[in-house]
Amino acid sequence: MTHILLSDAHLFPEWDEHPGRATLLRFLVNLADRKPMNLWLLGDLFDYWFEYRGVCPGGYGTVLHGFRRLSESGWTMHFIPGNHDWWVGRLFCRETGFQIHRETPFRASFDGLAAVLAHGDGLGPGDWGYRALKPILKARVSRRLFSLLHPTTATWFAMLFSDTSRKILRKQVRTIPAHLEAWAGKQLQTADLVVTGHTHVPRVASMPGGVHVSLGDWISSFTYLKVEEGIPSLERFEG
Repeated sequence: MTHILLSDAHLFPEWDEHPGRATLLRFLVNLADRKPMNLWLLGDLFDYWFEYRGVCPGGYGTVLHGFRRLSESGWTMHFIPGNHDWWVGRLFCRETGFQIHRETPFRASFDGLAAVLAHGDGLGPGDWGYRALKPILKARVSRRLFSLLHPTTATWFAMLFSDTSRKILRKQVRTIPAHLEAWAGKQLQTADLVVTGHTHVPRVASMPGGVHVSLGDWISSFTYLKVEEGIPSLERFEG
């Protein structure tokens, strides 16, 4: 079974211009024309996503429909949340057909290839400030407190601190943080393949024990990992 992995589109509502939305939508149409495979999203599909009891953010109907089309055509859909969309939930699953995996890291087998998958935030030594804040941001009590805000206020507040796509276009990052590289190397002691997002840097690095793939993004690089018959290949969508 072929596996397609991608991350970091950082979408925001359709009424605001986004540098990668149209390309991502074309990619989903392209996938829908192929035989069913496994699709893995390793987080930060959205620059901000928060579900209330019966309401999810508006302005994402086209991309949600694109994923639903894949699911209905037989694709198996997996979502590992990132730091921007950790609180995706049942409404997102109902609209798209994704299964959510909150285990970090998540272990999978791709035709006998032992793989470790993670979004990539707060992993390895270093980045102590974010690592201390991460459990608080992802705690259920934090979600409940945030839900007390009016959706308009909550969205304004969240987007004020997100705005990732514009930041990425202003600052091109070309290196993988040393702490993430060290973490990947440690994982390869018991795995053949480590896949992460978060850094927005597309890269394949051979390391002792296996390969670390950094997925890039759908803002400027438009890259994805294809694993077919146990062979990983980082590819760029030219659509």
